[in-house]
Amino acid sequence: MLKIVKKVVKRVFVVIGISIILIIGIGVVFLYTSPQFGGVISEKKKENYSESKQYRDGKFINNNNVKIEMSFGDMMKAIGGMFTSNSNTKPEKNIEVERVDSLNIVNYDSKIKTRLIWFGHSSFLMQIHDKNILIDPMFGSVPAPNSLLGTKRFSKELPIEVEKLPFIDAVLISHDHYDHLDYGSIQKLKNKVGVFYTPLGVGAHLIEWGVDEDKIIELDWWQDSKFEDITFRCTPAQHFSGRGISDSDRTLWCSWVISTDNTNVFFSGDSGYANHFKEIGDKFGPFDIAMIECGQYNE
Repeated sequence: MLKIVKKVVKRVFVVIGISIILIIGIGVVFLYTSPQFGGVISEKKKENYSESKQYRDGKFINNNNVKIEMSFGDMMKAIGGMFTSNSNTKPEKNIEVERVDSLNIVNYDSKIKTRLIWFGHSSFLMQIHDKNILIDPMFGSVPAPNSLLGTKRFSKELPIEVEKLPFIDAVLISHDHYDHLDYGSIQKLKNKVGVFYTPLGVGAHLIEWGVDEDKIIELDWWQDSKFEDITFRCTPAQHFSGRGISDSDRTLWCSWVISTDNTNVFFSGDSGYANHFKEIGDKFGPFDIAMIECGQYNE
């Protein structure tokens, strides 16, 4: 009887061991073959980034020596949280949205008044000076590399489907986390966008996903770019970046200031509180509209 029990236990351990190896193998294959994880920055680009004050030892850094790091334990805790339900973290019922059609967008006179349409997460359509500007477009159902991971958006529908959006003059991206930069959304948008503006390094993901490099402008903190009569300024944030398990802080994160002759807008991106908010306000404020994320990084 004891021999039979030992054999059964041995077989169970063998099955468990094989299962673990298979799971790890599948995970590795997914990690290195799935397009959602984005691109790899070239050595030439890294050399260019070395001129940035925010780039040190192959990684981007925050001001004030603030390090926001995810340990292996933190990563496991975060992954575990994707499969558990915590009370008071999501609404009990679907959040209704106000629908808008493509004609409403096309016919809106944004020279008279700037308009923002919120898509949930950090995604906005800004209509300003006859231009359509998308900020951090995330139109997918789950902000994760796979639909089985993460929490679904709180609304069953969007104000308008991505396919029905008119031509987008410019897209601004604050950093490469999944709830701000979504592979599926970029696939649907890339052929009807004029220019993509990103912080340093994020363009590698877009190139990997088929966006023409000529349509991508990467900026460092405090740099700006003119888009006809609109100025886009890449400004600091206190955060971190990464889409996989080995690319932490390889791309920069930022906030954005969008300015015309009569409108001044601030978008914080994800950011913990620090003195950069005052510095941005002193340099470029006051603002007519400010979209500020809730950056909760304290234990």
